[in-house]
Amino acid sequence: MKNNKYNEFLDLLEKEDKGKSLLFILDLLNSGVDVVTVYEDYLIPSLFDFKCLAVEQEICIWKEHTRTSIIRTVLEASYPYIIEQRKKEIHKKVIVLCPQEEYHEIGAIIASNYFYLLGFESLYIGANTPSDDIVSAIKILEPDYVALSVSNYYNLVVTRKLTKKIRENYPNLSIILGGQAFSKAESLEQVTYNFYLKDYKDMVSFANEVRK
Repeated sequence: MKNNKYNEFLDLLEKEDKGKSLLFILDLLNSGVDVVTVYEDYLIPSLFDFKCLAVEQEICIWKEHTRTSIIRTVLEASYPYIIEQRKKEIHKKVIVLCPQEEYHEIGAIIASNYFYLLGFESLYIGANTPSDDIVSAIKILEPDYVALSVSNYYNLVVTRKLTKKIRENYPNLSIILGGQAFSKAESLEQVTYNFYLKDYKDMVSFANEVRK
């Protein structure tokens, strides 16, 4: 059951009040609530707690985009707290991205922030990233891991081709998968990967293993 504070935040989002939504989250962070709690108990649930009545179907898309825009602003504003609460550096680099045709980037931004928080050198390089650009980025940035965030199940074909291309060009590079598109086991069977990280707890376990 959601607490009253969450419902208060959700009400601000439903009113598309960007300023008050941002100030609400900043107040939580300034009061000592840690970043992970803010993300897990407020920001992430609010992305799924989106209701659209049948009579409102014609405005649902822009309302969803507006909410996403507000959450993106809040995530950007939370970054100083990510830096402040960052754990001991791991000295491993991960690049985070959404493959071509995948435009839902909030999960990727959150994942990138979590990686940094856990001590990785983390760089988010964008949504809808063409395969050739990804291969080029890997060549230049020389990461230890490449993390792909995929929300839309229909983008699995593109993702499969991308992971195959990455493996052909960089056979020793570890591929990390995450996102709603992989919620079913059969989705994972379609792609090449080394690690599947479902949530923050998985990321903590992964970071702990890397530290060993």
